[in-house]
Amino acid sequence: MPIPTLFFVAFASGVATAMASRRELRVSPRPALLSRGFAAYVLFATLVLVPVSVYFYVFHGDWSLFYLVDVRTVPSAVAMVGFVLEVGVGAVGFAMGAALVRSQREPLAGAAAGAAVLAGILVAWMARDRLAVVGSYAQFSGGFGLVPFVSAPVLPGALLMGTLMLAGLGILVGRILLGARRSG
Repeated sequence: MPIPTLFFVAFASGVATAMASRRELRVSPRPALLSRGFAAYVLFATLVLVPVSVYFYVFHGDWSLFYLVDVRTVPSAVAMVGFVLEVGVGAVGFAMGAALVRSQREPLAGAAAGAAVLAGILVAWMARDRLAVVGSYAQFSGGFGLVPFVSAPVLPGALLMGTLMLAGLGILVGRILLGARRSG
C-alpha cells in the first residue's frame, strides 16, 4: 500500500475505533484520549498499522511514495517522525469520531471514516501509472528495469500486509464491541 493511503487508513481506523467504543465514550466523563478504546487504538496503531507502513517504506519505499523521493536520501529520523505522525492522524480520527459519537452523530462519523477510505483509494488511483510498475527511484526516473506490479514482489507483500491490517482492525473493533456487550 502506498504510504499516503495508509495515512487515510489511520484516520479511518481511528474513527471506526471511536464508533466501536461508543458505549464507553457516552457514559464516561473522561476525555476521549484517556479512554480504554483509545488505548486499544494506540496499541493497534503501533503494533499493526505502523509496522505495515515500515514494511512498505523499507522494502518498497520508492514505490510506496510514488517515486516522488528517493528513500535512500531521506534521513531515518524524518521517516520516524512520519510514522509518529501516522499514529497522530489516527488519534485525530479517534478524537473526531469520539466527539461525533458523544454528540449522537454516528452516521456523520461513519461518513467521515468512509470518506477517508475513499480518499485513500482515490490517491492510489490517481497515481496508478506510477504504482503499475515497481523498481527503484533511479529506475523509475531513468525509465529502465521496471517490473509490472502484478509480477513484482510488492504484490504478495501488499496482499499479506493488507490482510494483516484488516484482520487486526477487525479484531480491535470486534474486541471492543464484545467487551462493551459483556460490561453492559
